[in-house]
Amino acid sequence: MAASVELKGRLETVEEIKSPADKYWAACKDITTLMPVIYPGVFKSIEDVVGDGKSPGSTRFIQYVEGHPIGNATERIDSVDDEKMTATYSVIGGDFIGGFYTKFSPTVKIIPKENGCLAKWAVDYEKANEDVADPHVVIEFIVGVLHTLDDYVLKNNN
Repeated sequence: MAASVELKGRLETVEEIKSPADKYWAACKDITTLMPVIYPGVFKSIEDVVGDGKSPGSTRFIQYVEGHPIGNATERIDSVDDEKMTATYSVIGGDFIGGFYTKFSPTVKIIPKENGCLAKWAVDYEKANEDVADPHVVIEFIVGVLHTLDDYVLKNNN
C-alpha cells in the first residue's frame, strides 16, 4: 500500500523585531503601500481592488516583478484585531492558487516585548496535489520581508 501524503499543513516562523510593536504593527497594516517601495526587487505593484487594503473584506492585487516565480496573487483580508495586533488573510487568486495550493491562509501576529517585538507569521495551507512541496520557500521569503519591514520602520519612525 502506498504511503499517504498529507495535503493540508501549517508552517510558522517567529522573528525577533527591533522596532516598537505599535509602529511595526502600523507598518504591517500598510503593506499595500510599503512593499513596492521597500522591496522593489520583488513587488512591482500592490493595488487595492476592494476596500482600503487595511480592513476585513479588503482585496488587493499583487503583481510581482518579471522573473519572480509567482507572477501575481489576489489576497483578501479576513480579519484584523488592532488590540491583539493580529491579521488573517487568504490568497484567493493568481498563480499561487489552483496549480500549487487550493488554500493558503496566512496570519500575522505582533507580540510586544520590552525591546521591540516578536513577529509571528503562520500559514494554513492545502496543496493542490501530492507533488506540490510544503511552502518552506515561502517561509524563507517571509522571514526576509519581516526583517526588511523592520529595517524600514527603524529608519523612518524615529
